[in-house]
Amino acid sequence: MRRGFLIVCDAARATLDCPGIVFTARLLPGLADRLYPGVSVMSRMRCLLISLSIAAGACLAPLTHAADPYPNRAVRAVIPFPAGGINDTIGRVLFKHLADTLPGNIVVENKPGAGGTIGTLNAINSPADGYTLLLGAASTIAVAPNLYKDVGYTAEKNLIAVGGIAAVPSVVIVAEQSPYKKWADLVAADKAKPGSLNYGSAGSGTSHHVQAELLNLRAGTTFMHVPYKGGAPAMTDLIGGQLDLLVDPLPTTLANVKAGRVRALAVTTDTRVPELPDVPTLKELGLDYNASTWFGLFVPAGTPPDAVAKLSTGLAAALADSTLQADFRSRGIAPLTMDAPAFTAYVRDEDRTWRDVITQAGIQVQ
Repeated sequence: MRRGFLIVCDAARATLDCPGIVFTARLLPGLADRLYPGVSVMSRMRCLLISLSIAAGACLAPLTHAADPYPNRAVRAVIPFPAGGINDTIGRVLFKHLADTLPGNIVVENKPGAGGTIGTLNAINSPADGYTLLLGAASTIAVAPNLYKDVGYTAEKNLIAVGGIAAVPSVVIVAEQSPYKKWADLVAADKAKPGSLNYGSAGSGTSHHVQAELLNLRAGTTFMHVPYKGGAPAMTDLIGGQLDLLVDPLPTTLANVKAGRVRALAVTTDTRVPELPDVPTLKELGLDYNASTWFGLFVPAGTPPDAVAKLSTGLAAALADSTLQADFRSRGIAPLTMDAPAFTAYVRDEDRTWRDVITQAGIQVQ
C-alpha cells in the first residue's frame, strides 16, 4: 500500500481511497485554529475535501502516465557508423518501416567511430527503457568484442537481441584486367608462390578482413592483408591493379560488376545470389565456407520485456512489408527474419565462429 499526502485540517480523520493508495487527513490540535482563525468547522471540512481531491489528482497523474501504451514518445535509434554506408542504408530503411508499425516517431542518430564501438557503447549506456534502439552488425557484435582489448561490452552481457534485420552476402572479386579468371587460378598462384597475393579491406576487424582470413583458413591460402580506411579506397586500388583480390559485400560490389570494372569469382554464402546467378558459391568450389555480413536490432540489457515484445512484433511486421523487401532486393540485401530467441542463438553462434577465426588467424588490430 502506498501513502499519499498528509492534509492538515480541522477534522478528526478523513480518508480517500484510490487504487493502491490511501490518502489520510487528520487533526493536529490547535494548528487549524492558528491557520484558519474564525473559520467555521464546516468551512474547514470543505477545505479538507478540496485538499484530498487535489492530492488524489496529483498522485493519480503519474499512474495514468505510467499506463500509457509503449511507446508514448520518440524512440532514438543509434546507427554506429557514418551516413551513406551499408549500415546506414539498412538502418534507415528498416527504421522508417518500423516507425510505421509503432505509435510515435523514431529519430535516427549516426554515432560513428572506433569501428562502430563508440555508437554501440552509447546505446548500451543509455537508459534501458525501450526508447533507445541499436543497429547491430556482425562487425560490432561478434567481431569487435573478440578483437579489441577492453572494448567495454559483449552482446551477451550488455544487450538484448530483438531480432534479425538483414544479411548481405560477400563476393570474392578481382579487377576485370586481372589474369585470374576463376577461383582456382587464385589458389594456384598462391600455392606456386605463398604470400605473393594480397587482399584489401575496409580496415582491421571489418567484414572484408575477417571473411578473407576465414577464406585463408578454409582454403589453406596465404593471401596478405592490406587494410584501408574504408571500403571505397580498397575498391579503387583493386580496380587500379594495386590489389589482387577483395572479399566485398554484394551491395557495394554489384554496380562495379555490372559496369565491367571487376570480375566476380565466388559468393560467400551457401546458396547463389539472384543478382549474380552465374557466380558459384565457395561451397560449390569445394570449401566449407558460409559467411555473410548480418545486421540486427538490439536494445540495452534490462529493457522491459513488454517493450522488447512490442519491438519484436513491430520488427516482424516491418520485414514482412513488400515495399521494404523490394527495397532490400534492389540493393542485394536479403531480410534476416528471426525472432528474439532464434536471433539470440544465431548471435551466440556467430560470436563463437569469429572468435575462433580471430584466434586461429592471429588477427590483431593494426
